[in-house]
Amino acid sequence: MLTLIAPATASAQIMLAVLVWRQSAVPGRREMAAALCLGALYFLHAAFPEVLKPLVPIIAAGPLAFNRALGLGLGLTPRPLKVDAALLLLLVGLAGLGFIVSPAQILWDALSLYLFFELPVRLWRRLPGDLLNARRRVSYALLAVGALLGAGVAIVSVLGGATPAATVGALLTLLLCLSTVAFGGELKRTLSPEPKGLDAAETRLLQRVRAEMANSYGDPRLSLSRLAQRLGVAEHRLRRVIHAGEGEEHFSRYLNRWRIESFKARAKEEGTILELALSVGYNSLSAFNRAFKAAEGITPSAFRAALKAKTSDASPKTPDTMSGQ
Repeated sequence: MLTLIAPATASAQIMLAVLVWRQSAVPGRREMAAALCLGALYFLHAAFPEVLKPLVPIIAAGPLAFNRALGLGLGLTPRPLKVDAALLLLLVGLAGLGFIVSPAQILWDALSLYLFFELPVRLWRRLPGDLLNARRRVSYALLAVGALLGAGVAIVSVLGGATPAATVGALLTLLLCLSTVAFGGELKRTLSPEPKGLDAAETRLLQRVRAEMANSYGDPRLSLSRLAQRLGVAEHRLRRVIHAGEGEEHFSRYLNRWRIESFKARAKEEGTILELALSVGYNSLSAFNRAFKAAEGITPSAFRAALKAKTSDASPKTPDTMSGQ
């Protein structure tokens, strides 16, 4: 059965890779096309292991390539390259050892499953504050597809072993590829950029948003849903207004922008960095340090020290200070 389904699945993945490659507006299209080709090699190897045995090191990189490509396409923050390089070496090493030591193959399977299920978890965690309505719809669809593929392969793997699991995985992947091609036009319309301009009503709403944020950014419990409740507007409308009016793609970044600007304005005040961080809405110093460095490129303490040094250099010299030179 697998020897019949695997070639069909591989062909569908290669055709989909070509289609993705030609979509210049799709983020991470090159990585996604490469990942689809590696997926095609994976199923062909599962069906004809001896023929494609020399390509195992390349096939072993498939889970990582798919993870990184889909993450880029969905706008998730990529892992540092050195971390992915370490994961790549581990995947290739475990795949090579799997022919000699069976536990190595089990570890490779476990790492591959981790890379597969990590994306849905990251997507789920990002969804509440995501300001792009089209991307949210695609994320929900991918979560459903991921759950279907993962559950099907996992159940069959437990009940029937590796070959039946590969067969089910190939069949589900084939159906997914065919569905993607069939509904490609609808998907393209879903992913098309949302209108950037705001009408008069949305402009007024944006003014209300800014006024409410000025009063509420210090609330540690503030979220997109809470802000929508306070303003009495639907969440999907609020997402569009903040995205189009403020240029942000996620509410957490928008909220961090308010909080960090408030800290920068108060950095000269007395008090520790922790006290200032808590006063602008953060629950911990570590969370504030991460957010500040991601936005400004330096730590809060370094920013504060540079600000104080600049203020000291710019202060006028008095006769007392001059006589001390």
